[in-house]
Amino acid sequence: MKNTMTKISWMIAGLVLACFWPATTHAQAETTPEDYKSSNMAPVAPAPSVKPDFQGNFSLPYQVQCHGHKLAPGQYTLMVKTVGENKMVTIQREGSDIVLQSRPVTPTSVSASGHNAVLVRHGPGPRTRTLEGVYMENLKMVLYLDESGHVNRLDKMFASLKRLPIS
Repeated sequence: MKNTMTKISWMIAGLVLACFWPATTHAQAETTPEDYKSSNMAPVAPAPSVKPDFQGNFSLPYQVQCHGHKLAPGQYTLMVKTVGENKMVTIQREGSDIVLQSRPVTPTSVSASGHNAVLVRHGPGPRTRTLEGVYMENLKMVLYLDESGHVNRLDKMFASLKRLPIS
């Protein structure tokens, strides 16, 4: 019994010493990447940026909703890019970006008159405004961004559509 207790005491002392003794490691503190060159590796090139199909500026005189985002009054930059088969719309203001996937539609008589414009639907409530789409004259296309605020067709029928020009 005394022999077993002595062994256990020595094991505990050894474990305590091992836990509190500083381990010195040098790992790769003084190595550089050139030390590990490989002939079958190539440098990673940055992904090529997608050139915008359309870019312009517009001004919002009032707050609007767009795909769950509140856009405050002010100046905005709008870019449309084709990524694969999708048209992606980026709305920028003061360093913050909102990237939205759009649904392209052939223009109707209401949306196709005039120059490039942002389409804002007002109504049916007194302060309900939704940025729903973008009309691009050079692409002959309307990109619908958000219809979530107007799922009821009757509400959409009584709402008015306003065009804000894009420069």
